[in-house]
Amino acid sequence: MANSLGEVFILKTTDRATGIPALLNKFSLGDYSGKQVALKANFNSADPFPASTHLDTLRAIVETLKGAGAGGITLAERSGMGDTEQVLEQMGVLALSKELGFKAVVLNDVGKEDWLKVERGGTHWVRGFYMAKVFHDADKVVQTCCLKTHRFGGHFTLSMKNSVGLVAKKLPGGMYDYMWELHTSPYQRQMIAGLIATTTWILF
Repeated sequence: MANSLGEVFILKTTDRATGIPALLNKFSLGDYSGKQVALKANFNSADPFPASTHLDTLRAIVETLKGAGAGGITLAERSGMGDTEQVLEQMGVLALSKELGFKAVVLNDVGKEDWLKVERGGTHWVRGFYMAKVFHDADKVVQTCCLKTHRFGGHFTLSMKNSVGLVAKKLPGGMYDYMWELHTSPYQRQMIAGLIATTTWILF
């Protein structure tokens, strides 16, 4: 399906290993050759699919991108429910990264210099927010989400809330809790949408 804003591709399958590459190849993957790719999956917790990205989905995406000649792939994650490294270990992501040769970054452990300040602008974020630089610096950014409702807000966000994992909970050395602000604000949905509006470099 296509409109003036872009194209949306839908594929129904029970076989992730063949279905996902078939879907991804609807895009111009030749443009990924030699490019650095940052990957944001959905590992907010160690709960199994459909709460988290299925490992077969992650494998198919990485293998397809590598097959397209991607110069390097980095998965970066910050879990909101549980220790991120333990979540990635339990979900098999760290083992898969070693097997397939992509980098897995625990955003809770990176330094202050690895976060980019996004000013408040016209959003409802009181102090603006900090976005992981790995996504800003990459040539290409790919998100794979889980279409679900959420514990806080209880709304179906059309995958937009996946971008919350790109944002710092606290800046290293700082005290302010950006996730406390998000989850207690009456403007939570607008703040989530603000992440998308101010980070147009993200490709979905």
